[in-house]
Amino acid sequence: MGNAIGLYITKPDTTPNPNKDPSFDPNLGFPSGRKERVMIATVAEMESAKLPEEERDYCAHVLLQHKKCRREEWPWVYRCHHEKHAYLTCEYEDYVLRMKEYEREKRMLERQKRIQKKQAMELTA
Repeated sequence: MGNAIGLYITKPDTTPNPNKDPSFDPNLGFPSGRKERVMIATVAEMESAKLPEEERDYCAHVLLQHKKCRREEWPWVYRCHHEKHAYLTCEYEDYVLRMKEYEREKRMLERQKRIQKKQAMELTA
């Protein structure tokens, strides 16, 4: 038994894969559309700062500011606490948004399953 790490999924048919893109229209349910997320930091900026792949997300522009402050204020990096707080806040907000997208995908899959079940009941009746 021990330290096995696993994921027990109770509803595999309505549990979305977090590593895949959403399967539903992102504007479904939003009459006036949604604001599209854009990367502020360019690829050239991230490459020149030598950011690893795992840090090249929507908060990369804030991370670049934090790293710049640390470089300029060394060895008094405590002076960069505002930039660090901005980066951690951005990461948290990105996490919350991703969790909302996951939950939306899950609810859309459950909705699709209910609709299919209802249509199957109408065909048999």
